[in-house]
Amino acid sequence: MPELPEVQTVLDGLWQVIQGRKIRSVECFYPGTLILDQSLERDVFPAKVVQASRRGKYMILELDSQAGMIIHLRMTGKLVFESHPGEPHKHERARINLEGGDAFRFIDPRTFGKISIFALDNIASFLPKLGVEPLEPEYSAEYLQTAFAKRSAPVKNLLLDQSLVAGLGNIYVCELLFRAGIRPTREGNKLKKAELTRVVKHSKDVLAEALAVGGTSISDYRRIDDKTGEFQNFLRVYQKRECPLGHPIANVRLGGRSSFYCPVCQK
Repeated sequence: MPELPEVQTVLDGLWQVIQGRKIRSVECFYPGTLILDQSLERDVFPAKVVQASRRGKYMILELDSQAGMIIHLRMTGKLVFESHPGEPHKHERARINLEGGDAFRFIDPRTFGKISIFALDNIASFLPKLGVEPLEPEYSAEYLQTAFAKRSAPVKNLLLDQSLVAGLGNIYVCELLFRAGIRPTREGNKLKKAELTRVVKHSKDVLAEALAVGGTSISDYRRIDDKTGEFQNFLRVYQKRECPLGHPIANVRLGGRSSFYCPVCQK
């Protein structure tokens, strides 16, 4: 599933193409991919995108027609820009058509991705409760200490809880916990302030490094030019056999996800 660096990379690419241009229409090729706000009283297109932002793993486009659009890639979704595209691809679930004939294909083999179009004053109905952004100052050891205080769940599960921290996913949590020297199975409320300080530092470091190289491409994720990111070349434990020091990597299931860690380096 695309995580914060991948979603931000896609959003940045989309904004470079779409700023100053109008969306002519949005087509849906698969039932349930396009969600329309029932409070909309008219067609909101054509409309110009006046602002593009990200909240967690959600891309939010504000239109000059007092409407908004949320794009959620989920597990296998990707946006691919194409000039004057032809017939829909096999896994193309929707298409964002721009004036002039260009378009973004929304390709999603697993069909979990969604595009929502809504009245701007109704945005709260289309976003779940989301926690702090891990690249913002509010994400701190003090915040985590408070958020984890009464939670005995594994720290990895807590960091993946989008209502606590918005944007982190399985790959980056495995990586940041390795750098912080903390096992993913540790109980959240047992972590000391110094350990949480390391979690915060390495969260920001890993995400910044991934953003600098366009994210991680392990399966479906692609940039809008359909090219891969590069951070998969810098992973230290995720899907690895050995850590950088040569210790065998262990893999335990937590919350239904594979959790890679080094039993020697992570205490």
